[in-house]
This record gives sequence, structure tokens and C-alpha cells, in this order.
Amino acid sequence: MEDNMNTRDLDYFKKLVEKKNFTEVAEIFHVSQPTITQAIRRLEKEFDTKLITIDRVHQKNEITRTGKLLFEKSKRIQKDLALAHKEIQAAKCQKIRFGLPPIIGSLYFPQVVGKLAQANILDKLNMIESGSHSLLKQLQDGDIDIAAIGSLLPINNPHLMAKHLGTRPFKLIVSKNHPLAKSSQPVDFRDLSEEKFIGFAGQFIHGQIMQDYIDHTGIKPEIIQRTPDISWYKSLIRANIGIGILVGDEINQYDHNIVSLDIKNPLPENFNVSIFYRNGYVLKDDEQKLLEILEKMDIEHISKDHY
Repeated sequence: MEDNMNTRDLDYFKKLVEKKNFTEVAEIFHVSQPTITQAIRRLEKEFDTKLITIDRVHQKNEITRTGKLLFEKSKRIQKDLALAHKEIQAAKCQKIRFGLPPIIGSLYFPQVVGKLAQANILDKLNMIESGSHSLLKQLQDGDIDIAAIGSLLPINNPHLMAKHLGTRPFKLIVSKNHPLAKSSQPVDFRDLSEEKFIGFAGQFIHGQIMQDYIDHTGIKPEIIQRTPDISWYKSLIRANIGIGILVGDEINQYDHNIVSLDIKNPLPENFNVSIFYRNGYVLKDDEQKLLEILEKMDIEHISKDHY
């Protein structure tokens, strides 16, 4: 069975495709050049095809079409193996690697904290708090196993299992001392070109929705400050430094100095909340319980006294 394909042969082959030089690849892996040659021969025998053609006259190696096909598949194989290593290492631990964005954590997650505690799940959570974009990447890379994610549109990814929990609208938010606060009508975003805006730093969907509105309406307002912190974001708007956009639920009965306003020309994008885990990932019993409890979060009927 020594002629069968192994992952080391794929490593050699992948690097050879990248470098196109047997000697250089041998030096990288600290092996002899015949070792690389034998690995390629084993792969060619395994797949019954020529993967690399050697032009000795011009002293160069060419990758065949089937070689290019195997190269692309080898990248997927290596990624899957790396993911398997992470999942198996995590399986040895009782903790649940769970990603939670700040806004979902403050608005909706408190609804199920009691249920998680009763199910003895809460103390098993290894909570990773970050923006949804970052958490989605960590989930796909195998650094976390379950995540609550906010997105502008529902995410359809064949590598992920998803449970969509609900959709919430974005609102324009201003200080109660801002002239717009007295408006009883939805605000036309096209009329805001002279306004100063507070933006979000980093890859947060609130920063993206603001940019999408700006691009859609063609206005060029001044963004006077950017922050990754929602509390500071609201403080700047509360102080009438600028105006901004947030999911409407973020403004509650205790935000006396902030007013949320409907937008007259809303985009198709909204704040979508979903729970994700990787397709093919085998859930632990506690992770299955976590999912069942998270699915009970009521996104569309959040109480106004959520703080």
C-alpha cells in the first residue's frame, strides 16, 4: 500500500506547482530531490495521469491540466485537514467555542441567559466577542464552532448551516437637540449631504450600511469620526457631534437624549440575525442544547426595556 496517495505527497506536489523547481522544493522540505520525484510518481500512479511534464531542453517544468485540477483540490484537502485538527483538539475540551457580536450580545442574547444557566450551558461557553465579519471568518477557519451573526442580507453559504432568527430595520439616529429630532416624517437620506456623520471603524455591518446609503443616494457627507465601540458611538451622537445609523432596537426607553428616525428611502438591506455552525461539524450534546436555546431568541418582538 506504499504507493497510495498520502498527504505529504500532496504537500510536495502543491509546493512544486508553486515553485516549478524540484531542487527548490527539496530544499524547502529538507529532503532529497529523488524524494520529491518519487512522490510525484506515486501521485501520477494513483490518478493514472501525467501531472507534470519535464522539458529538459529548456530546463523547465510544466503543469498539465490534470495537475492543475489536483492542485486546486489539494488546497481544499489541506484546508479540510487543518480544520479537522482544530475540531478534534477542541473536542477534547468541555468548553463551547461560541462567537457573539456586541449588538446581538446586548440586545437579544440576554433573553436566553437564564435558560442557558438552567441547562448548565452558560459556564461552558468560551465566548469570543467580535464583529460579525470577523466571527464568520473564524467560524469557517475552525477557530470557533457556533456563532450568532448579523448580516445585511441572509447568508447562503454551502459550507455553513444556518438558522435565520429574524430581521430588524436600521434607523437614522440623532441627538434630541438636532433639528431633525423634531421631524415627525421619515427622513430622505438624500437631504443629508450637509450633515456630519459618525462612522464605524473596522468591518462592522453598521459601517457598511452607512456606506451603502451614501453610495445609493450619491451624497458625500463629512464623516468626522469613526469608532468601533457602540457605546462611544451613541455618546458622540447624544452630544450632537454628528448623526448616524443603527439597528432601531439599539435605541431604547433609557436613551432620552437620542431620537431614532425612519428613513424615507430604505435599502433592501436590514439587520438579519442568524445562528451558524459549519456544515459537516458534529455537534456535542451541549452544543446541540445551545443551538436549541439560541433559536428561542425573539428578534422581532424585543422589549423596549431591554437595558
